[in-house]
Amino acid sequence: MKISNKQARQAAIYCSGLSNASAVACDKKNLIALIKYLGYVQLDPLQVVTRAHDHILWSRNTNFRPQHLAELLEKERLIFEHYCHDACVLPTETLPYWTPQFKRKAKLFPPDSERNNLLSKVEQKKIIARLTNEGPLCSKDFKTTKTESKRAIWTKPAHKQTLDYLWLTGRLAVSHREKFTKYYDLAERIYPTNLIDTKVKEHDRIAWLSTHALKRLCFATASEIQHFWDTTSLDETKTWCERNRSTLLNVTTESWDGEYSDAVMLRANKYLLHSSPSLSKKIRIINPFDPIVRDRKRLERLFNFDYRIEIYVPKEKRRYGYYVYPLLEYDKFIGRIEIRHIQSSNIISVDNLWNEPKVAFGKERMARLSSELERLKRFCGADSVVWSN
Repeated sequence: MKISNKQARQAAIYCSGLSNASAVACDKKNLIALIKYLGYVQLDPLQVVTRAHDHILWSRNTNFRPQHLAELLEKERLIFEHYCHDACVLPTETLPYWTPQFKRKAKLFPPDSERNNLLSKVEQKKIIARLTNEGPLCSKDFKTTKTESKRAIWTKPAHKQTLDYLWLTGRLAVSHREKFTKYYDLAERIYPTNLIDTKVKEHDRIAWLSTHALKRLCFATASEIQHFWDTTSLDETKTWCERNRSTLLNVTTESWDGEYSDAVMLRANKYLLHSSPSLSKKIRIINPFDPIVRDRKRLERLFNFDYRIEIYVPKEKRRYGYYVYPLLEYDKFIGRIEIRHIQSSNIISVDNLWNEPKVAFGKERMARLSSELERLKRFCGADSVVWSN
């Protein structure tokens, strides 16, 4: 079954939740439903305009505000924070399929590794004891007493790496954040016992993760399915694809240059190809960590959009800028924009705008871009949008 490039682009956008910027009430029910739809939301500390996770959710529900996410994590406990290919929040109901990730992360800290700068077992027990007696604490509440070798000076301090180790391996959990600083607590105080104790067979876990990845990707290679969560091996994912041919369709998807590549999709999603999904005609400012752009190879193959985050690239070697946002219009990426929320003057500063080849920013398109900037301004609580000369 062949999927044209236009069909592929539209289905990918639709399944990522970007088909339209909903304006429904952002109550607990609607927000958790959105996070479940996405599978997870990546966290990032940078706040050039607004934090990545807040921007991602706002792009899909313009009534979302950052305090809504904090309430789900800290009060309702309907989401939890952990790590797939980066720090993220996931629906708490995912825990039965996620707990094997705790053991998987433990393997990233082999005793003889240069990256292993963990405190001793005795010191780890002292951390646990303090949390037991004092409640949630952050890394600033501890100090490193371990003598660090020269080879480890580039790593995190031993106490901070140990806190992260205990969190990643399931002994601790994130209780809450204050100004994005993590506060840790005992896992049994955060994770519901009934979900942690629920045992899922390994083949059922792989099936659940793979199926839910495909729901959000629409079509994908085995590598793309595996990379969605980064909690299974590629061989495990390939085996799942082979064993589930009755629920999968073999498809070939057209890339932007007319080449076709093999993929699979759920038979249940076949309806997405029969008619064009309803997509927003607005110009959308997309966060660099948004699901639609996270897989850079897939992004370039489908949309002919070569995008990289250049925050770690020396200024003189950057192609564009420090933190540049892709611009999505209907089913194409039409350019990128460099903007900042300058807190001191409380303005959204537009520093640069780049168009993609054969895309012109005429009067009507600039008006749609200005409307999106105004929406983002209101979300950030800024006073005005100012274009730099």
